[in-house]
Amino acid sequence: MNEKSYPRIGETMLHARLENGLHIYVDQKPEFQKSYAFFAANYGGMDMKFRLDGVWQDTPAGVAHFLEHKMFDTEDGNALQDLAANGASPNAFTSSALTGYYFESTEKFCDNLKILLSFVSIPWFTQESVDKEQGIIGQEIRMGDDEPDTQVFYGMLEGLYVNSPIKVNIAGTVESISHITADTLNLCHKAFYDPGNMVLCVAGDVDPERVVQIA
Repeated sequence: MNEKSYPRIGETMLHARLENGLHIYVDQKPEFQKSYAFFAANYGGMDMKFRLDGVWQDTPAGVAHFLEHKMFDTEDGNALQDLAANGASPNAFTSSALTGYYFESTEKFCDNLKILLSFVSIPWFTQESVDKEQGIIGQEIRMGDDEPDTQVFYGMLEGLYVNSPIKVNIAGTVESISHITADTLNLCHKAFYDPGNMVLCVAGDVDPERVVQIA
């Protein structure tokens, strides 16, 4: 691994890039009791039009956020429950340009890292679960419609970015997410959840070489 020093803040970061293009950054902290892993894709709410295998694709607003919700589903159950059973505290978020999945734990870090890398890399969608999620996210969108700060924020974006998709609500609309199917999610996962379009960041009392080996 290569070292990247930041003397002004007294930090040294270790960096490696796998053959598949995945960038890995490790901040070794021997004195820390808690370790943290963050696995992110360069994909957010504004990425609704893209080119895959030479073909332009147009997707409904809200797919990146919808995909974040559904990525925790696995063939054997749910990754959130698996991480929690190992004592980890997991979560995820979607912004206009980024989707990130992360956890923190004081034990079983390597086991939890394997779970994180696995469920984010291997999609498992059924149309039945997608249909169910539409109702859940639809309720979330309606709650946002009743929040003054959310309305002011997106009103500001609409004024600042007239022609940019960044002005579109990350969660989409109730109407737009009704067009999302399991095929839509698989298409976007293939397009954006490629290792070359992702990054893994780890901080804590960890073995950097072991992190790279697991990845």
